Amino acid sequence: MYVTYFDEVKAMPKNGQNHYVVAGLVVPAAQIGTIEKAASDLSEAVFGSRELVTETEFHASYLYFGKGHFKGMDPNKRLEVFEQLYKIIAGAEDVKRVYAAIDTTKLWGDIAPETAFQHFVERAEMAIPSKASSLLIGDLDDQQAHSMVRDFQKYRQHGTPTKWGINIVSLVDSVHFCRSHHSRMLQLADVYAFKVGGMYGNRKGWMADKWSEMMGGLDLYAHRYKEWPKS
Repeated sequence: MYVTYFDEVKAMPKNGQNHYVVAGLVVPAAQIGTIEKAASDLSEAVFGSRELVTETEFHASYLYFGKGHFKGMDPNKRLEVFEQLYKIIAGAEDVKRVYAAIDTTKLWGDIAPETAFQHFVERAEMAIPSKASSLLIGDLDDQQAHSMVRDFQKYRQHGTPTKWGINIVSLVDSVHFCRSHHSRMLQLADVYAFKVGGMYGNRKGWMADKWSEMMGGLDLYAHRYKEWPKS
C-alpha cells in the first residue's frame, strides 16, 4: 500500500514563473512513520516543538522568503532547514518523486490546473509498483480541490481524456484533502513542489545563488515526470 501526497506551484508570469506545477511523493505506507519522525525531529530542533500547528509548519515559500513564522530567521539558517528537509526526501526508502510541469504560455484558455493534475495523476499511476494501490492526498487549502475530486473520478471510470491517456487503476478511492499544517508528509510534498517550481522559475539574488549551491549536492531527480507542451 502507498500514499501519494501532492501540492501545486501556480504559474506567476509577472515573477518569471510560466509553468504550472503539480508535484508530489509516492510513499510506501510502511515508511510513513519513519519519514514523519525525521520531519518531527527537525521541527523540534527548529521550533522547539513537534506539534502539528501552523507555527511549526515547514511551508516552503515562507521558509525561502523569510515570511510568517520564519520572519527574522537568518537566511543561512533557513537554507540549512531546507537542506535537512531535502535530505529527508532524498534518503526516504522506496519513495518515488513525481511531477508535471505545464507551460502556460503555450496553452489556450485557463486549463493549466486540470492539465497539470491530469499529467501528475498519470505519472503517479506509472510510479506505483504493479499490483499495489495508493491513496491520493492533497492540501485542503488548494482552490482546485473540488475540480480535482470531479476530474479524478472521471479518470478512474474512463481513463485520462487524451489520445495518449491511460487507465487509472492503482490510485484508488477519491482525492482526499488535509490541512498541510496537520501533515508532515504534505509539508514534504510542498517542499518538493517548491524545488520543482524553482527549476522552471526565475529566482535571482543572494538567496537564489546559495539555494543553487545547496541543491547541487542533493540527489532529487524525478522518477516520473511530464513537461507539456513541448512545442
